[in-house]
Amino acid sequence: MLAGLQKLGIHGVANGRNDLVLEDEQGIRKFSGSAYRETLDRGFHHGTLLLSADLNRLADYLNPDLKKLQAKGITSVKSRVINLNTVKADIEHQQVCEAIMQAYCEHYQQQVEPELISPQSFFDLPGFEQKFAQQSSWDWNFGQTPPFTHHMDERFSWGGVEVYLEVERGTIVQATIFSDMLDPYPMEQLALRLSGLTYNKTALEPCLAQLMQELPQYQLPLEEFQRWFIDQID
Repeated sequence: MLAGLQKLGIHGVANGRNDLVLEDEQGIRKFSGSAYRETLDRGFHHGTLLLSADLNRLADYLNPDLKKLQAKGITSVKSRVINLNTVKADIEHQQVCEAIMQAYCEHYQQQVEPELISPQSFFDLPGFEQKFAQQSSWDWNFGQTPPFTHHMDERFSWGGVEVYLEVERGTIVQATIFSDMLDPYPMEQLALRLSGLTYNKTALEPCLAQLMQELPQYQLPLEEFQRWFIDQID
């Protein structure tokens, strides 16, 4: 990666956290990070490269509202970051890809044609279609997540609510809802029904719809709550 970027006039270095950084007048700044995991029979690698990212949105992603989402997984190390287009204004994605491929071939003293892996090339890769389907599924992307707590709060015209969801392996194992509405009964009933449901709107919407059918006198607050709640989950 570094050798490829050097071909474009970008001279970065690797630091001790598997990050790629460069130094400017503001100090050492990160433009690439990697994460690894090894199991008994396979290895996983995830890498990033900041070319022209929206750093304002990136800051939001790296600094979540801890009141709303507390994960019990591994917390990423937050670093000062920089886009490579700050160093080289005319840098482009394809240009970076070609430079890295060239550096790779030079390192291994090989010349190969890059192969694009996509849904259209399943037939060339035995077992890849099944693996693609598995890793595109909800069970793979959400069902295997570490346990976490999702805390949400909002104030409506009829009262305020605080929702705490304890989620394990994509399933709500405990739901607690506090409300200062005049009659908290519908929220108490909802909390009981949320436990055991899958943490996605496909499972939660029918639960709320059923509750509204059973408690038509609370139609307005439950409809307002549903719109807000599903938006928070989705």
